[in-house]
Amino acid sequence: MAAIIKLMKIGKEYILLIIAGLFLLAYVLQSGVKPLTINLTSPYAFLRAEYWQTFPFTTAIILIRGLALFILPLWLFSFFGPAHYAKAATLLILSGLAQLYALQEVITGAKMVPLEWSLSLSLSGMALLLPTLIFFLQGLIHSAHQKISSAPNPFAKDENENDD
Repeated sequence: MAAIIKLMKIGKEYILLIIAGLFLLAYVLQSGVKPLTINLTSPYAFLRAEYWQTFPFTTAIILIRGLALFILPLWLFSFFGPAHYAKAATLLILSGLAQLYALQEVITGAKMVPLEWSLSLSLSGMALLLPTLIFFLQGLIHSAHQKISSAPNPFAKDENENDD
């Protein structure tokens, strides 16, 4: 079965089109609904099932936009080399800033961006914590591999030793 299924490598330009398509789809869907006017205690309050059942179309818009916001920094990082720790730190900062901004928008009731954007930022910020962990672990594995491979082999014969 594994021989039948091959992993498909998608070009970076196609990933950009997918991201743009997700943003465009969310924009088109958003034009057909009224903006959310609910009072939430935090951006995470929208994750309760009652909101998903009450606003299923808006939830789909938030999820689509959140997916695009999640993929975008990962796509940008695909242009850089294996700087795993730098990528992990950058994603951690982006995730924290997205969470803090969404929290500030929802709690203060500021209308800098629509509530749907704030919730999408919060969702993508939470999701970016997983690649942060993955990049951090890759950095640990990469640095451990370099230290192990650069260490001298204790079982190799020394050139100065005689075989007498």
